[in-house]
Amino acid sequence: MYKVLKLNKLRPLLAAGVCLGMLVSAEAAWEERAQPDELAYAGQEPLGSKGVLGPPVLMETSEEAYREELQASLRRRIDALLDDQGLTREQRNRLCLRMSGDSALLTLLEQGELTGADLIYLALPNGRAGLLDRYSAWAAERPGIGDEAVVLQVNMDQDQAFYTAVRTTPHADSLSVLVNKHYALPDGFVPQLEVLGGAYGSGSLRPEAARAFRAMADASREDGIALYSVSAYRSFETQTSVYNRYLTQYRQATVDTFSARPGYSEHQTGLALDINVASTKAHFENTPAFAWLKAHCARYGFILRYDQGKKEITGYQFEPWHFRYVGVEAAEVCMGRGLALEEYLALQPVF
Repeated sequence: MYKVLKLNKLRPLLAAGVCLGMLVSAEAAWEERAQPDELAYAGQEPLGSKGVLGPPVLMETSEEAYREELQASLRRRIDALLDDQGLTREQRNRLCLRMSGDSALLTLLEQGELTGADLIYLALPNGRAGLLDRYSAWAAERPGIGDEAVVLQVNMDQDQAFYTAVRTTPHADSLSVLVNKHYALPDGFVPQLEVLGGAYGSGSLRPEAARAFRAMADASREDGIALYSVSAYRSFETQTSVYNRYLTQYRQATVDTFSARPGYSEHQTGLALDINVASTKAHFENTPAFAWLKAHCARYGFILRYDQGKKEITGYQFEPWHFRYVGVEAAEVCMGRGLALEEYLALQPVF
């Protein structure tokens, strides 16, 4: 005899995962399926005008199976709401997947608060629900650039001028922390540090970045290439001194193209360093050391942070000496596809 799951064991599941009035119907459906003799039927459609069921088929009704049934029902409901929106089948499938796990978005859909353009943006894997208004405004200013470009560019904050809508970066201790002209480090942030030491040059890095740099420098020496740090971690105070010194020599608009304002420097994260040189006059990009780094840095978790052709995205001119530790997985994607860190993060899927 198969035991039917009791309704009181299902209620927490329903309360956590079912929205928009499905709870009541789900409980009613379950009560109909829970037969007095503890037999569960396969749910055949009624036959004939008297609604006589076909021959009963015994089945084991599990919590997991019923959850899947409810999820499928919810997705059918969402798909019906998306009808006549001019969406492709792929877009509808993506929205069904996304909204079945996001009751807030589903409520907006039911209330008619989402435009056709909103739905297209949300159907993209990297479409952020919190940026819908900015997507629409940017698209209006840039007609014809395409939906994917709109989402990517706004995700990178290209719709906002540098240093005008600054936010404190979340997860400052993350290896993928984004620190740029839109995101500042928290006040007083100081990472755990480890001195590079010996032939590896001056300064300190976060322990994982320090170990990776030493391993990379050791490997380069086997190929006849010397790599060493000339500037690694910088405190807020040190960056203030560096930035202010440049201000005595150049206009601020010029300084901002090659030096970060205090609190906005990757060097303060303990994940970035300048290798061998830190000057455009040295033309490090023409050296065997730079060629070696471009070919091998990702293997050790580093990326060329401010590459050629990325100034509009990063806000900084080409710096062939500035490398940033992000971990091997992210580094291989960035270097393999020629992505700036801003692009890599902006492309990350949200569902």
